Amino acid sequence: MSDHTMTLNRGTRPRRRRTGRRTGRRAAALATAVTAAVTLAACSSSGSSSTPSASGSGSTASYFKGKTITLISPDSPGGSYDSYARLFAPYVAQELGATINVEDIAGAGTLQGTNQMAAATPNGLTIGMVNVGGDIASKVEKQPGENFNMSTFSWIGQPAVIPNALVTQPGSSVQSFSAMLHPAGTVTVLDIRNGIGDMLNRVIYGAFGVPYKLDTGFEATSALKQGFLAKDGQTILEAMSTLYPLISGNEAKPLLVVGSVTLPSYQKVLTGVPTLQTEMSSAGLSGGKAAAVTEALALSDLSDDFAAPPGLPAAELSALQQAFAKAAALPALKAQATKESLPLSFVGGSTLGGQVSTALANSNSIAQYVND
Repeated sequence: MSDHTMTLNRGTRPRRRRTGRRTGRRAAALATAVTAAVTLAACSSSGSSSTPSASGSGSTASYFKGKTITLISPDSPGGSYDSYARLFAPYVAQELGATINVEDIAGAGTLQGTNQMAAATPNGLTIGMVNVGGDIASKVEKQPGENFNMSTFSWIGQPAVIPNALVTQPGSSVQSFSAMLHPAGTVTVLDIRNGIGDMLNRVIYGAFGVPYKLDTGFEATSALKQGFLAKDGQTILEAMSTLYPLISGNEAKPLLVVGSVTLPSYQKVLTGVPTLQTEMSSAGLSGGKAAAVTEALALSDLSDDFAAPPGLPAAELSALQQAFAKAAALPALKAQATKESLPLSFVGGSTLGGQVSTALANSNSIAQYVND
C-alpha cells in the first residue's frame, strides 16, 4: 500500500455504514429477475420505416423467437448498468421475438455478475453488461475473483460512452479540484472496490499527488450513494448517469468531469466544471503520470458494455449485434433515453472488441497507481 492511501475494509466501518450496505444488497436481491419483456407480436403491425421488425435482424433471429434471454446487470438498481439493461431489453426483445429478463447481480464491484455471465452456456440465452475499464484495472492489480478472460468475450455493443464526474457535498471543505492539489489535509474518498470509479480514483489522486484516504466498504452503487449523502466521506467518482439526479437536485457539487459530455442535460449541470484533460495540462503532468491518466481516461470510456460468453456461435452473435443496433436506432428507445437522461451513441460489437483489445494492450500504464 502506498503512503498516501489507506483502504478500509468493511470490518472497520461503524454499524451505521454496515446497515446501509446490507440494505443495498437486499435491494439488489429484490430486483433479481425483474422482467422487461416485449414480444414480436406487440409491435409487428407497425409499418413505419423507422420501426424495424424482427426479420430486420436477419434470418438467424428466428433462433431466438419464443425463447427467454437473461440479461445480467452486474450491479443493484440505481446505477447505469441496470438503467441501460432495462432501457434496451424490451426493444431488443421486439427485434428478436424473444422475452428478455433483466437480472441484477451485485457483488465484488461488478465481478459477481460478470463471472456468472462468462460461465454460462454460450448459446445466446445468457448475456450481460461488463465493466470493461474496472475489470481491466482489477486484472492489472491481480485482484482475486475475476474468473474470466475478457479478450475472449463475444462483444455485442456499447450503448454510449458515459462521462464520469468527481463530486463532493455542497458545503464540503473540498470546493474545487484545483484546491485539492494543495489540500489542508487528507481527502476522504468513498469507493466501490473493482469499479470504474475505483480505478479512476486511484489513478487521478495518485498522479496528481493528492493525499487521500480510500474507503472501499461499499458493494453497490445504491450503498455508495447512501454513504455519500450521509457524509461518510468527502468525494465519490461515478458515472454521470448515476450522479445526474444528485447534481441536478443540488445534493452533489461536481469538481471534475472525466470524458466527453454530449447530453444537453449533463452539459447544463456541468457548465464551468473543469475536465480531466484540462487539469492534466494545467498541472503539467508528463511521462508515466500523463500515460497513466490518459489510459485511465480511455478505460473510463469502456464501461456498460453488452457481451455474451466466450464461444458464442457467429450466427447467434451477429443476430444479437444487429438486434441491439436496430433497437438503439428506434425513436421510442431514443425518447426513453432522453427522458431518463441517459446518453445514447451506440458502438457496434466489432468496433467495441477492437477497443477492448487496445485497452488490454495499454493497461500496464496504470499499474503504479492501482497496485497499492
